[in-house]
Amino acid sequence: MNSVTMASTTRRRMPFFPKADAAVLSSKHEPPPTRPQTVGPIFDPDNADRPIGPWPHDAENAFYPRKTEAYGLEPIPDRPMCLSDRYLRSFLAKDERLRLSMLWYYTRDILKEAEFLSGLQEKAHLAKEATEWEFAVIGILDVNFYIRLATVGLPLCIIPRGEVICAHTVTQPPGSVFHLPNMMEDWRFENSPYVEMGGLHAYAGAPLRLQTESGDCVGLGSLCVASSTKQEPLNKLQQQTIARLADWVVSDIVQCARARRQRERRRMAELVATAQRELDNTVSEDSVLNMMRTIYPDAIISLQSSKTDRVEIEGRSPILLSDFEDGLWEDVDYLDDFIANSNHLSLPLNMVVRVIATKCDSISGQSMLVVASKDFRLVFDDIDSWFVQTCADMLSQMWHKILLAEVMKAKEKFLRGISHQLRTPIHGILGSVELLAEELKLRNLRDTSYPVSALLEATSAVHAGESSLYLNTIKTSGRDLISIVNSMITLNRWADIAMSDRCYAIHTIHELEAELGNELRQAVSGDSRYKASVFFNHDLPPDCDSLRVDLNLLRDSLLPLIMNAIQNTPEGAVMVTTSIRLDCKELVVDVEDTGCGIHPDDQQRIFEPYEKVSPHSTGAGLGLAIASKFATLLHGSVDLISSEVDHGSHFRATFREVEFESSPLVPRPLVRRLKNLPSKFHNISSGPDRVSVCEHFSRYLTCHGFTSSDSTEDCFNILDFVPNLEQRQTYLSQVPSEKVAICLIPASEREVSLEQAPNNVVYVNGPFLTSTMNSALEEADRLLSVIKASPVSQLPLEEPSPVLPKIDEGPSTNGGVESLVDSPKSKGSPVQSPTDDLVDPGLEITVSPTCHSDPAAVVELGAVDSIFPGLARSPKPTALLVDDNLVNLRIMQMYCRKRGVPYHCATDGAQAVEMFSQHQALAAQGKGAAIELILMDLQMPVCDGIEATRQIRSLEKRNGWGESVLFIVTGQDSPKDRTDAEGAGADEYFVKPVSIKVLDVGVKQHFPAFETN
Repeated sequence: MNSVTMASTTRRRMPFFPKADAAVLSSKHEPPPTRPQTVGPIFDPDNADRPIGPWPHDAENAFYPRKTEAYGLEPIPDRPMCLSDRYLRSFLAKDERLRLSMLWYYTRDILKEAEFLSGLQEKAHLAKEATEWEFAVIGILDVNFYIRLATVGLPLCIIPRGEVICAHTVTQPPGSVFHLPNMMEDWRFENSPYVEMGGLHAYAGAPLRLQTESGDCVGLGSLCVASSTKQEPLNKLQQQTIARLADWVVSDIVQCARARRQRERRRMAELVATAQRELDNTVSEDSVLNMMRTIYPDAIISLQSSKTDRVEIEGRSPILLSDFEDGLWEDVDYLDDFIANSNHLSLPLNMVVRVIATKCDSISGQSMLVVASKDFRLVFDDIDSWFVQTCADMLSQMWHKILLAEVMKAKEKFLRGISHQLRTPIHGILGSVELLAEELKLRNLRDTSYPVSALLEATSAVHAGESSLYLNTIKTSGRDLISIVNSMITLNRWADIAMSDRCYAIHTIHELEAELGNELRQAVSGDSRYKASVFFNHDLPPDCDSLRVDLNLLRDSLLPLIMNAIQNTPEGAVMVTTSIRLDCKELVVDVEDTGCGIHPDDQQRIFEPYEKVSPHSTGAGLGLAIASKFATLLHGSVDLISSEVDHGSHFRATFREVEFESSPLVPRPLVRRLKNLPSKFHNISSGPDRVSVCEHFSRYLTCHGFTSSDSTEDCFNILDFVPNLEQRQTYLSQVPSEKVAICLIPASEREVSLEQAPNNVVYVNGPFLTSTMNSALEEADRLLSVIKASPVSQLPLEEPSPVLPKIDEGPSTNGGVESLVDSPKSKGSPVQSPTDDLVDPGLEITVSPTCHSDPAAVVELGAVDSIFPGLARSPKPTALLVDDNLVNLRIMQMYCRKRGVPYHCATDGAQAVEMFSQHQALAAQGKGAAIELILMDLQMPVCDGIEATRQIRSLEKRNGWGESVLFIVTGQDSPKDRTDAEGAGADEYFVKPVSIKVLDVGVKQHFPAFETN
C-alpha cells in the first residue's frame, strides 16, 4: 500500500465529533475584521441634533403614493407648500415602539455573530450581481442611527437616521421595492445629502419586514442597491430578487436570534443546576441572586415584600401589580415619549424601562423577585420569564427547606421531649410493678416455708392471687400504653426518616434475624399475653445470604408485621420465612400465623392507621400502617396474601431493587458440620392432644438434611415441653442416657422453671431463629461428645443443659420492697450494700454462663477475657447510676439492691464523670472497687449522657483504666440518639420503660457470672 493510499485511509478513519454551535458556514466574501464604533459620516450636521417627526396621517398621499404598477417606478408626489426642509427627511414608523422593540430583541448582540455576518456579505454581493449596480448595502434602523451590517462598494458605517435614504425604505409596504432609478428628477431626494455630497443618483431597496404573531408588519432595516449614475429601471425579476434577498436576510436574523436565545437558555439551565447543587449543601439566597446577576449584570435585582400591591423601583414611583401582564411590565409612556421627542439622542440608562416580577416565599413571607432593567435594548421574553420563575421557585424551595428544617427540628424536639416525658413515668410504673411482683413472689415463698394452718395458707394464696392479678393488670396496661406511644412516635417520625439518607451496608440474613429476635424479646418479655412461638426460616440460594440494605429501616419495616401476628395469635405459632429472588432482585419476607384471622369485610382497611380488626385487641392499630410506610422507603410493599377467620393470616413484605452479594465459598450443609450428632432424629411424642412446636422444628431439620425416624436407633431426639413437673420427669425418662435430646420451650411456657433436668437435654427458648436452632444442634453435638467420652453411663440431674436464650424469671433476692420515697444518694456518697439474699433453689432457672443475647453466640467461659477486654468481669459489678429523674433513679437503686449489686448515684453527667474519675483513680491505687457498670440517662442538665459517655471513655483511654460497661437507659429513641450513643462509646442502648428481665439479660451478656437471685 503506497503512502497516498495510507493517508487516504487514515483520513477516512478519523472520527467525527460535532459541536452544535460549530461555525461551519463561511463565504468567499468575508466581512471586514473591524467595525466602526462612532457615528459618521454626517452629511447634514444642521439637522443631526434634531429629532425626526412622527408618521404623517396622510403620508401615503403626500409623500409615498402607491404605485400604479407592482414593479414600476415610484410615483413622485407634488411638493407640499409647507415643507421647509431642502429634502424629505425620514419619519418614524406608524408603530415605532413596536418596531424598535422587535429590532432590539431580534438583533441584540448581532454584531458578535460572525457566521451570520458572513452570510449577509454573501447576500449583498448577490444583490449587486443581480442588478449590476455599483453598490449594495444591508443594514438595520435603530431609533437614532442606521447601521450598515454588510456592504459592497461602500464602507461600513453608523449614520444619522434622518438623512439616510434607507430610512424611507424601512417604512414601505412589505414585498415592495422602493425604486428610484434617477433621484435627480425626484424633489424628495434631489437635494438629499447623499445625492449632493454622497454622489448617489440611483437607488432601489426593499424593507427587512417581519410579521408579528398578531399579523402586524414592521421593518427592521433594508437591503438596497445604489449607483452613482442614473440607471435604467430594474425589471421585474431584478426587483423580485431584491425582495426575496430581503426576506432571506430577515429569516437569517430570526434564526440567529433563536439560536442565541437557546444558547442563553442552556447557560441559564447550567447555572440553575449548579445553584441547585449548592442549595443541597448550603441555604443562602446569595447563590440564587448572584446567578441572576450573572445573566443580568446591568439590571437591578431585588427581593421585596409583596404585602403591598406594588413593586418598589429605584428612581421612580412604585408600579402597581395590576399593571403587570404575565409578570412583565414596560414603561410604555416613557418609551413613547423618548421615541417621539428624543430619537436623535443616544439611549439613556437612567430610568428603569422594563421589569420582570414573580411571586416567591422568603424569610419576609410572601415576596416578589424583581428584575428591573434600564437597558432599552433588553427586551424580556418567555425564556427570561422561565428563568426568573425558576429562580423564584428556588428561593421558595430554599425557604421551605429552612422552614421544613425548623419544623422538623421543632418536631424532633417535641417528639424527644414527649417521648422522654411519657416513657419516664411509665418506666417508673412498670419498673416498680416488676420489682413489687418479685417481692410478693418472694414473700409467698417465705410464707410457705413455715408451718401454717391450711386456712391461713389458703387465705394467703387468695390474697397473693388477687395482688398478682392487680399487678398484672397494671403491667399489661402500662405495656399497652408504651406500645401505643412508641407506635405513634414511630409513625410521626416516618417523614423525618423518609427525608434522611439511607445507611446502606452489606448484611447477612442472620444479622437481620438477630436484630428482629432481639427486638421481639424486649417487646414480649414479661408479658404473659403473648404466647405465640415465633419461628424463623429462610429459603436462600446456596451461595447468597448477604444483601446491601439499610438494616435498621428493614428491621423497622418487618418488626411491626411480626408483632401484629403475635398479638393476633393467642396460642400457636408465627412463621417468618425469608427468601431471595435473584432474577428480579427481590427480598421476600412471609409472615404466617395460626391466629384469629381477618374477616373479608375488614381486609381492605387493616393498613389504615388506627384501624383494628377487633376493638378489644391490643395496640393502637398502627402496626400494619407503619410496616407498609417503612417498606416503601426501601422500594417495598406489604400485602395480605390470605386470611381466614380462626385459621390465621399470611402477610408478605416484598422489597425490590435489592443488591445481593454472592459468597465464593458455599457453606457445607449443617448436617455435615456436626461430628457427633446423628443425621437422623426421632420425635418422642408427649401425647396426641398436646400442641407441639416440634412440628416446626422437624420441618427445619428436614430442610437442613436431617431425616426423621420412627425409632430411636442411631438418632437424637426432639421433645415436646411438658409443663407439669411429674409428667415431665416421666416423659424425659424415655430419653436414653447415652443419647441427647433437644426441647423447644413454647412461648406460652416460658415462665415455667426447670427442675431436675438431665444434662443430656438442650432446652431452647424462642424466638426460634435459624441461628438459635443451629446453636442448639451444635450444643447437642458437644454434649454427645461428652457423653461418649464419659465413663459414667448416667449424667447427674442437678445441672440442666444451657437454655438458649432464656430471660431469668426467678424470685427477687431482696427481703423487702424498697420505699419509693428514698432519696438518691448525694454526690460522693459511700457505696450502697445490698441486703442478704434469700434464695429458694426450687424455683431457680439455671442459665448457662455461655448464654448470650445473640442466640448464635455460644462461647466458653475461658473466652470471656478476650471478648470483654479490660476489667475483670465480677459476678456483682459495682454500678454507677446516672439519672436526673428521682423516680427512675430509685427504680435503678431498687434493682441493684435486689440483685446484690453495689452502686453509686449521680444526677447529671458532670457528677457522673467526676465520680467515675475519683473511684477509678482510687481503685487503681488499690483503695476500693472500680466502677464496672454504668447505667446512663441521656437528657440531663449540666452535661447530657452523650457528652458524659465521651468523657468517661476519654478518661479510661488516657489513664489506661479498664473499659467499663456502659448502658444508655433513656426515653429517647431517635436514630440520631442511637448513632450518637454508639459513637460516644456506649455498649448497649435501652429505651424506657426497660423490663427488669431485659436489663438482667443485658448485664448477664457482659458479666457472665452475674446471678439474678
